[in-house]
Amino acid sequence: MTSIRRALSISLISIGLCAGLVSASLSFYAATDEAEELFDAQMAQMARLMAQLAPGTAFDSPPRPASAGEGEWEPAHPYEKQLSYRVLSSAGNTLILSPSFPEGVSSSARPGYRDLELDSTRWRLFTLATPDSRYYIQVIQDDHIRRELAIKIALTNTLPILIFLPLLGFTIWWLIGRNLRPLLSIGEQVSTRSSDNLDPLQLEQIPDEVDALVSALNELLQRLQASFQRERRFTADAAHELRTPLAALQVHCENLFQQLQDPVARSDCDQIKDGLDCMNRMVDQLLQLSRLDPQEHLPDIDRVNLSDLCRDMIGDQIGFAIERDIDLGLDAPDTDLHIPGNAFYLGLMLRNLIDNALRYTPQGGEVTLALNTQGEKVQLLLSDSGPGLDEDAKSRVFERFYRQSQKASGSGLGLSIVKLITDLHGAEVSLKDRPSGQQGLVVQVEFSKASD
Repeated sequence: MTSIRRALSISLISIGLCAGLVSASLSFYAATDEAEELFDAQMAQMARLMAQLAPGTAFDSPPRPASAGEGEWEPAHPYEKQLSYRVLSSAGNTLILSPSFPEGVSSSARPGYRDLELDSTRWRLFTLATPDSRYYIQVIQDDHIRRELAIKIALTNTLPILIFLPLLGFTIWWLIGRNLRPLLSIGEQVSTRSSDNLDPLQLEQIPDEVDALVSALNELLQRLQASFQRERRFTADAAHELRTPLAALQVHCENLFQQLQDPVARSDCDQIKDGLDCMNRMVDQLLQLSRLDPQEHLPDIDRVNLSDLCRDMIGDQIGFAIERDIDLGLDAPDTDLHIPGNAFYLGLMLRNLIDNALRYTPQGGEVTLALNTQGEKVQLLLSDSGPGLDEDAKSRVFERFYRQSQKASGSGLGLSIVKLITDLHGAEVSLKDRPSGQQGLVVQVEFSKASD
């Protein structure tokens, strides 16, 4: 995946680095060249200063050989030896000689600059003739020292550029990250919000380039929200409108069943009643979904006695279980278990769980609702001796209208309602096979225990 920050940073840092290195190189060579020119000018200046002394008696006196003390002359500065001089007469005789002047330099007086090499050492020599051509002043410099000083001067000018380059790279990286922060904020808002949260994105100080993206996303979220609201309204309205005619059909069907004497006709009428029961149950579940869908949080949270609620739901469903010849029971500890939640929604969840288990369990089977604790969790386990579910069905059974078998009498909405309610309570619901290879399914729901 391509990173905008990384791509921009690499591009801009590379450009800045190349520009800085080119600038540093040019500065280095320019400073070196200027230093060379400065040293040449220094040599010429020193030679002209010596030429101003030419009319004096010092040049007219005979040359004095260097004494032992002069041979042991120590410079006051390490670079003092880098500049040496001597004064020659027109006949090529040495009149004045600095202690550091090298031996072997030709006494031929040819004015101007020239480069020499003596004993593998390169020298830079400047010769100046006095106006009357009586004297010649020679100034010489060690080329190695000249290069060393020139490089030091050049590095002094170049070093700030080299130090600035890492600071420039860090600044570019930081500025790009700071200006791309709105994009990261959009990603964080979208990734952390729940799937049913379609509120507009809220961002401060949105750049112009990002504003169009945020506006388009907010418009999309508004359209989706309006579409879902229309869907929920349609579901609720359709369910409400269907309840009355379905109730009337059920009454007429029951009256017809009482009047029919033919066993075949009564059997057909009984099937119609079962279909109407299924339709009524689906309408009720659609109404439940229409109330649950808009909920993002529980409307009221109380300390719910889950043990009492399970007993009540078992009592409500015991008639249906007896009618289907199913052993329906409750296995709960003597001490009541409490969880934080909404009693109405929890009752709705239990009713759908038990109803779903009873409908998929064959006659003569068993359905058991069990409660226990695991640390700070309260576990609700509903096991049945029905056909169970394969792995594919377990992953899809919480989808709306999904049924593993079309022959089942359910509508495919019961476990969808259970999932919505457990999500609202922050509970975890899972499906497992019954232990010891027994046929059937175990629905496990884990709640947080209520504080005392």
